[in-house]
Amino acid sequence: MAKFMALSRGTQIVLVAGPLLLFSLFFTWQNVEVDYGPAGVATLPLDGWDAWGLLLALLVVAVTTIVALGKLTQVEMSDDVPWAKVTLGLGVAVAGVAALKILTDAGSSWSSYGFLGLAAMVAFGTYLDWVAQRKVHKPVLARKRGRVSSAA
Repeated sequence: MAKFMALSRGTQIVLVAGPLLLFSLFFTWQNVEVDYGPAGVATLPLDGWDAWGLLLALLVVAVTTIVALGKLTQVEMSDDVPWAKVTLGLGVAVAGVAALKILTDAGSSWSSYGFLGLAAMVAFGTYLDWVAQRKVHKPVLARKRGRVSSAA
């Protein structure tokens, strides 16, 4: 637990919200009404495992794995790859695919909007890590400042 608490806030958010979002795909994401004619209408709850859900699961696994490998293990990851940008792109893709899933599903349930909040938290966590990485590599005070000359 001490190792987890020593991580940055963005990493903590991704490592908590990512697995929760993956687990949420087993819950009801949409309610579809089926008309049986004279027998009546039935409402069927459907989980999140469709084409969009599979893509969402793959993206969540990818971003969570990269963050966990980079922050929790001693694995040497290539310095040539901008990992903060990669995870930010994956995090934004997670939020985008979750939003597309909700918009394209017929009869999205109220809980699916909460799951969209989890996807937004994954994107926000990757954003916080990206900002923290940019501050380390390009501190504000070390940048050159342009001079403004006054015309007198």
